[in-house]
Amino acid sequence: MAGQEVVNVAYGEGWDPARGAVLGPISAATAAERDAAALPYAVVLRQGGSPAAIVAHVAWERHFLGLWGYDAQGRRFLEMELRRLEAERLFFAYQRVWSYRGENMPEFAADAGRLTIELRPDGGGTRIAERQGDKGGSLHTVADVPEERRWFPVPAFGQWQGLFIVLGFEGADGCELRDVPDAPECGSTEPNWRPPEPMRPRHLNELFTAGARFTADEVYTVRDPIEAGTLRLPSGRLVARDPAYGACAEDGGFTVTAPAGSYPVQLASAGYTAEHWGRTIVIDEYTAVRVLVSERPAVTWELALLQDQDERLLRDGEFYGFGVDSGTGCFVDASMAGELGQRFREGRVAGAQEESDNGVSIVDDLATGTNLIAFPSGRGDGSYPVWIGRDADGDVACFVADMLILHEAAHTAASPAS
Repeated sequence: MAGQEVVNVAYGEGWDPARGAVLGPISAATAAERDAAALPYAVVLRQGGSPAAIVAHVAWERHFLGLWGYDAQGRRFLEMELRRLEAERLFFAYQRVWSYRGENMPEFAADAGRLTIELRPDGGGTRIAERQGDKGGSLHTVADVPEERRWFPVPAFGQWQGLFIVLGFEGADGCELRDVPDAPECGSTEPNWRPPEPMRPRHLNELFTAGARFTADEVYTVRDPIEAGTLRLPSGRLVARDPAYGACAEDGGFTVTAPAGSYPVQLASAGYTAEHWGRTIVIDEYTAVRVLVSERPAVTWELALLQDQDERLLRDGEFYGFGVDSGTGCFVDASMAGELGQRFREGRVAGAQEESDNGVSIVDDLATGTNLIAFPSGRGDGSYPVWIGRDADGDVACFVADMLILHEAAHTAASPAS
């Protein structure tokens, strides 16, 4: 961008590329009020009447600043996400750039080239190049992005030249910003964007309520919780892992801890009927496992995090979970996670690791009284979140490993017999 170029600034709910107009326009004063209150709004930057535009989506309450770039054909060619991880700094977390061949190639065409970059605050990240989009292969490499391109100052309201610096436009400091005359406000217009929404917990209490019913591809009825043993947590730092692969102790446990003590572990299951070779059979599936820290019911839920995880970085539908390759997960205290995980693996290899009829295995350490409780992980391999339930006073009531089998199901009603 050459110096002294004039860039028009308008505010609203979003941008309508088909009309080349601000969607749900609001005044600069209203946008400033929203900014101060951390409420969402959009900033539209463009030169003259050009259909090309840069649109900033601001949602400080969610620590989010997103950028969309539109070309002269009204196609998005750029998407970028920054997260306000510090009061005065934005972290560059995600970027995708599309390469269109010719003016007539539609937006997000299957064979449009794509370049995707995802970064982490620890200095890591990935770069995925797909020269032919879905029609060709992809090249995955480490994202070679220097530190000075990972963090940017939070722009003060109205000082939008900083956005051009984020985008890498040269001469951004020399451009002149001009607010366009306020259009009539249209507060009822729905925005065409929203900040990312990570996965949220669903039905966690109901998964352990006998008789509760869910409708997915089948109609499931929840069984009585299966008592899976008593977990001893001398440090209160809980680890959830696949005990059959990798080191159980490498993450140090969740940042939210329980009081040191011994707690019952319960395995949730739900069943449905199906026809097989002319016979009606009942199929049960394990749906969740919980550590009951308290007898008080959980009324709020949050995602269990490790020390290096930040929920503000999650994108739509994402979560941090424990990976499972063997079809088995476990709960164990962090103080003995590595040693007990190794014993579990050695016992399985030697054929000495016994499982209950429900697939539960327990490894005890007689010297410390600590143990590991292994359990079947739903339908097999994958990654599963652990949710922390808190009671009405905000104290930890339970930890729940959710196998996500009924996450998208509708909780319909209790069965007549319950």
